Amino acid sequence: MRLFVAVHVPDALKEKLAALGKEIEQDGIRFVKPGNMHLTLKFIGEVDEGEAPEIEEKLRAISFAPISCSLKGIGVFPNENYIRVVWAGCESGGKLEALAKDVMDALHGYGDSRPFSAHLTIARVKRKLGLKDFLQKHKDDVFGDFEAKEFHLIKSVLKPGGPEYSAVARFEAK
Repeated sequence: MRLFVAVHVPDALKEKLAALGKEIEQDGIRFVKPGNMHLTLKFIGEVDEGEAPEIEEKLRAISFAPISCSLKGIGVFPNENYIRVVWAGCESGGKLEALAKDVMDALHGYGDSRPFSAHLTIARVKRKLGLKDFLQKHKDDVFGDFEAKEFHLIKSVLKPGGPEYSAVARFEAK
C-alpha cells in the first residue's frame, strides 16, 4: 500500500486555488483536483499492509496544538526555468514545520527524507512553459487562513484518471 501523511485544507480555499488554473495555458499541465489537494507532511511510499498499524501507532504518539495556517503566494519547483510543479505556499510561523519534523522523526526509516516544504500542489507540468507573468501576478496573493486541527495517514491508489486518496487514520490536536 502507498501511504503519506498530510493536513487537509478547507474546500473553499482549494476551490480558490483551482480557479487559478483558468489563467494558465492548459496544454502540458495536469491540474490537481481540488478534492486531492493537501499539505503533505511526509511521503512514505509503498509499505507492506501489515506495517500500517505500526506507522499509525508511531503517529499517535505525536502531540500538537491546533496550527494557524495561511495560504499565500504561488511558486514552482524546481525553478522558473524548469517548472515541474506549481504550488501555493503555506505559512504557519514555523508550527507546521515543527509538526512535519515530529512526523519525520516518528517515522524515521519509512519513506523519503526530503526536507519539508509547506506547500499545496495545484498543478504538475509535463512540458516547458513560460509562467513568469502568472507567477509575478500571484507571488504575493493571500488565498485565506485556516486552522489545522488534525492530520491524516492517507492511502493513495494510482489510477489512470489520477490518484484516489482515502484516510487510513486521523490524528487530532490536543
